[in-house]
Amino acid sequence: MKTFLTAGLATVVLAANAQLPDAIKLTDKEQFEKATAAFKRLIAAEPSNGEAWFYMGENYFANDRTDSAEYCYRKGIEVNPRFPLNHAGLGKVLHGRGDAAGATGHFNAATAAALDKASKFGKPLVAATYREEAEGLLEGVNKEYGAAIALLDKAIELNPKDPELFILKGDALFDQNPRDGSTPLENYKKAMEVDALNAKPVARKGFMYYRAKNFPGSIEEYTKAIAIDPAFAPAYSGRAEAYYMARDFDKATADMNKYLELNSGSQSARVRNAQFLFLVKKYDESLKEIEVLEAQGVKNTVLKRIKAYDLTEKEDFTGAEAAMKAYLAEQPEEKRIGLDWEYYGKICQGLAKATTTSTSVQISNGNIVVNAGGAQTTVSSGTSSTTVTTTQPAPYDSLAGEYYLKAARMDRTKDYLFLEAAKAFTDAKVYDKAIGAMREKIASGKPEVNDWYYLGSMANRAKHYQTADSAWAEYIAKQPNIYQGYLYRARAQAGLDTAETKAWTAKPYYEDVIRKMKPEEQAKAKADLEEAYNYMGLYYLYNKETMDRAKAKCFFEKVAALGANTSITKQVNDVFLKMKELKDVTPGSCDVL
Repeated sequence: MKTFLTAGLATVVLAANAQLPDAIKLTDKEQFEKATAAFKRLIAAEPSNGEAWFYMGENYFANDRTDSAEYCYRKGIEVNPRFPLNHAGLGKVLHGRGDAAGATGHFNAATAAALDKASKFGKPLVAATYREEAEGLLEGVNKEYGAAIALLDKAIELNPKDPELFILKGDALFDQNPRDGSTPLENYKKAMEVDALNAKPVARKGFMYYRAKNFPGSIEEYTKAIAIDPAFAPAYSGRAEAYYMARDFDKATADMNKYLELNSGSQSARVRNAQFLFLVKKYDESLKEIEVLEAQGVKNTVLKRIKAYDLTEKEDFTGAEAAMKAYLAEQPEEKRIGLDWEYYGKICQGLAKATTTSTSVQISNGNIVVNAGGAQTTVSSGTSSTTVTTTQPAPYDSLAGEYYLKAARMDRTKDYLFLEAAKAFTDAKVYDKAIGAMREKIASGKPEVNDWYYLGSMANRAKHYQTADSAWAEYIAKQPNIYQGYLYRARAQAGLDTAETKAWTAKPYYEDVIRKMKPEEQAKAKADLEEAYNYMGLYYLYNKETMDRAKAKCFFEKVAALGANTSITKQVNDVFLKMKELKDVTPGSCDVL
């Protein structure tokens, strides 16, 4: 969560420099390289300026260069250990990495330095220290919303004229509960009241509407931000993305071009452009931009991420896998996002479809030597020699399932990824995991009708018939007029009905298949109807309690008349209709009422 202190703060803190507010504004406008140059000039003139070291660290942090940010914060502590903000900045970096103990130590040091009476820091700097600590608590995987908001409330009490405090509080509240936009809006409005000429809180409103998928509202707020400050570059990139989601591609492209114009010569802006080109599905152009930046020596994990995404969309799955591995090797765990794993799942699915195992069969001393996937097996043989190629289940299917699961668990708004995981596990014939993935989707709180269909299908394949039966019962309750639910529940019941306890429990569901199948469906689903007729024939032929050979023959003749040309058709024609028990029997009525 990247936010910055106001330029006005620089006039009240230690070692203020007239050029510092301008450098801070460059960071706010995402002109990171220009800001870096400005901070370096300040530090060259005054190497012991802990405040300048802090803001240069903030500039690097905002540009996702946390190693450089950490160096600046540590250098700031070295040259001026009494200045509190560098301690807070270092704590922010550590918290983002998951080092809660280290972060707490530096947050405590920051608070102690800010409150040190000997330093005589004013309320604005104390408030800024709390604000920086709060931002730190919101970094990383384990965000501490309650503690962060409490610190921001303390900071606001000390310095209610700092709009950045309200902006960060709005961000924290919205990130904590994206479904409640009212309380974040209240804080953005307070920031606007404090500084009516500040475009940032208006842009934050635009981003909030964007996250809520209110794209017209997002565009309106970004437009207001641009009216306040036409040079505020983030508003153009934000509006470009909102225009893209509203499918106004020309305006989206125009805004991104304006963003690049305002950040002319900025490599970080071109990184953002590569992301945008991916977003608007210009994958070749995105890749070209990435290649140019890489040739210029730009090392950026976001570029590596987008490169993997671009190659995936172009279905270059081998290249995408290499790019994804290179990206993950550099990206810390806490900065990986659900979309990374979703794309890795897509990559693995693509590789699974393209992967076959070549099996070479040769004759050696009268034995067959089989080489498959690097393994060798010898089998007794005759004298012929041949080579065959077979397609084997690829391990990539199972990997795809694992990555989709990881993505779904990281972003619960994408519960459809549980289904993608289940499908991948099914392709890999890992049915237990497929069932588990579907159960997670259903437990996510918004199960769809077809979730029960998929769960039942996968459970049937896994021979988990009790699970399948329960799933089909739910599906039938929601889709009572579709014959397939009854067919699959009949199969689940048949699986539960063992030879030892033969109770013919599938009968009522096969009867429902016959009742529910529409006339126009019968020609297209002969095999399904045949299955139901065959079961009913067997029921009346072999169930001692209700044996009725006339009905049995009637159902078997229905099978023959369908002409589905399956193994059941052949068995009925060659066996049942010719067996002595039925051969001379006159068919009775076998209508299912």
